[in-house]
Amino acid sequence: MSSVSTTAPRFAQRFMQVADWLEAEGASLYADRIRGILADSEGLTTYTAAFCGLFSAGKSSLVGALAGQSLRTGANPTTAEVEAVEVEVEGGTLRLLDTPGIDSTDERHREATMNALYQADLVAVVTDYQHVEADANLELLQMFAASEKPLLLIVHQVDKHLEAELPFAAFADSVRQLAADYGVEESCVFFTSVRPSAHSQLDELRAYLVAKAEGALGTDGEPMIRRLIEVAREGVSACYESELARRAKAVEELGGRAPQSLDEAREWLWDARRRADAFAQEEMERREAQKALVETRKDGWLRTVDLAQIAPYETAEKGRRYIDSLRADFKVGVFRSAKKTEAEREARLKAFVADLAQKVENFLVRPLSAEMAQQIREIGLHAAAEERLIQRCQGLGVRVDEAFVQACVKPGSLVSAEYGHQFVRDVQDRVRREMRAQVQGVVEELAAAVEERLRMEEQDGAAERDRAERWCHVLRSYVECGERFESALAAVTQGEVPSGE
Repeated sequence: MSSVSTTAPRFAQRFMQVADWLEAEGASLYADRIRGILADSEGLTTYTAAFCGLFSAGKSSLVGALAGQSLRTGANPTTAEVEAVEVEVEGGTLRLLDTPGIDSTDERHREATMNALYQADLVAVVTDYQHVEADANLELLQMFAASEKPLLLIVHQVDKHLEAELPFAAFADSVRQLAADYGVEESCVFFTSVRPSAHSQLDELRAYLVAKAEGALGTDGEPMIRRLIEVAREGVSACYESELARRAKAVEELGGRAPQSLDEAREWLWDARRRADAFAQEEMERREAQKALVETRKDGWLRTVDLAQIAPYETAEKGRRYIDSLRADFKVGVFRSAKKTEAEREARLKAFVADLAQKVENFLVRPLSAEMAQQIREIGLHAAAEERLIQRCQGLGVRVDEAFVQACVKPGSLVSAEYGHQFVRDVQDRVRREMRAQVQGVVEELAAAVEERLRMEEQDGAAERDRAERWCHVLRSYVECGERFESALAAVTQGEVPSGE
């Protein structure tokens, strides 16, 4: 246990503040117990051992024998009082508390026993020789084994032992094994009797208690500090137990079982958060991957548009010949008649249009349409969306006719001898622009179809995602409450008021 200053005014003030905090939190019973300990004028110089057990276990006769005086005893558990006797020891007083039988049907007896135990520095569970394994005694051992109080198991009235029925050594070994199961060390098991018995360790028990008291009283009020801290910690537990239980139940209802410890709950929360984050990360990565896939497809399709050989040399040459026919000095025939010249221009235009239209269809529209349709099928869209997109792919095309080509002519550039090459590039650029615009339209519809599929998939996974988030929530709620509980325990262990949260 951490040391707490025992300077009287500060010592009392600190735990009185803890008591006030406990009362404000609804744990007035524990606040009153702290005040009761502080009100004991002899608390700093007294070491208290409480003797508890079943009625008729011989507690009163045992305590009287240890103190060297007679205590009130009776055939019926008629008193709810705790009787105390004191023995002077070096450095102060050893106080022995004789508590009512815990198996009494009178609630006052139980209350008196429990109210006495908080004052104890040591607890001795007393069982008579014939009822060592009584359920009530085992429950007491189990209850106190979890506390920080020194715990003794005393088998009283061993004068009843009959060696002919069972060697005492075998009996003692079985008792020590039983005690070990509850964390009671062999040195803390005693066999006693107030009547003559070769097996009684009454003197050894008395010497043990005196030595325990003198050792504790030589530590500047350590026994009293321990009592205060124990009561304060019990009070903190009382403040948090219902809320922790409620949150543990929420965890159990969702997860199938409640955590056995705060550390286990922390591990569950870490794992749950990791899983929920992985779920969200997977969803985000899937969305990003689909977005990247659409962009990749778009880039590929546009590259197909840009690289399609729609005007190879022969086709380009026809375009240049058409431009040559538009120049002012172009004449056909010996007499250079206007009719023949116009007919030649028309023939050259038709030849270029026909060749270009064929190349656009064979080397751009068909390959691009097939490529896009195949890659859209590979994405795995819903059937209706896929069908709509494929129909759009099959409807791709540029109407390359005479008007289309003529619209690309720049009359002011006809004077340039190199304009024919530029004209062919301008025509190609117009074809590519129109195809790129159509591809972009398909891409936009594809992106919308992918988004719709993702949205539906995410809806399908919403229940799992929501459960993961609820699981994180209930675990986080439990852990946060548990950590406040731990923090409050740590504070009162130092004689400090828990900080507000």
